[in-house]
Amino acid sequence: MIVTPSDVMWGSVLVAWVAVVTLYFSKLVAKVTNIYVARKTIHMLGGGVVAIVSPFLLSSPLIPIVASYALTAFLLARRKSGKVFSWFQESQDMGEVHFTFSFGTVLLASWVLQPNFWSLDNKFLYVALLPLLYMSFGDGVTGIIRNYVYKRRFKGFWGSVGMFLVSSSLGYALLSIPGFISGVLATLVERVTKLDDNITVPLTSFAFLYLAVKFF
Repeated sequence: MIVTPSDVMWGSVLVAWVAVVTLYFSKLVAKVTNIYVARKTIHMLGGGVVAIVSPFLLSSPLIPIVASYALTAFLLARRKSGKVFSWFQESQDMGEVHFTFSFGTVLLASWVLQPNFWSLDNKFLYVALLPLLYMSFGDGVTGIIRNYVYKRRFKGFWGSVGMFLVSSSLGYALLSIPGFISGVLATLVERVTKLDDNITVPLTSFAFLYLAVKFF
């Protein structure tokens, strides 16, 4: 059974949690900091927390996948209507849309490539989760460091140090040397300015980890 009554209950709880973080808590953060920090707060407390707890609570990744794509569609619709959430959405930056899209896509790709990956004793679960954690916590910490060190959105050295420490540590803890290397790769990819790191970080690190764990 792909979705159980327990999945529906916990899925509803997680959706409600993300809604509270996005619609209320991040608004408070924006009032005392700025839009950028509010967005990173959503990434960590919304996406990051869901990534961590979902394998413990849900029997399959179906609900996070569907919820991610539904949220992507909702955020795009808000943009098209001109009714953006002003405390974290910006007209020139579609990062929050790319974040939710990448979140669902990494999980969906994992499910297609490894149908039984959704188990705590399966290495491919961490192949899926680490890219999401890099995107949520690694990039989140990076952005907050840069916001307070440089007082502007600038891909500077100290932000990358934060990204490296968070990502490489998570990677090594969950998948040893391949995980550590993927954390370094995520840090390097995040430095690229031409593309949104909400796409490049998770997809690049996922591709590397999948190939490394599958063939080496």
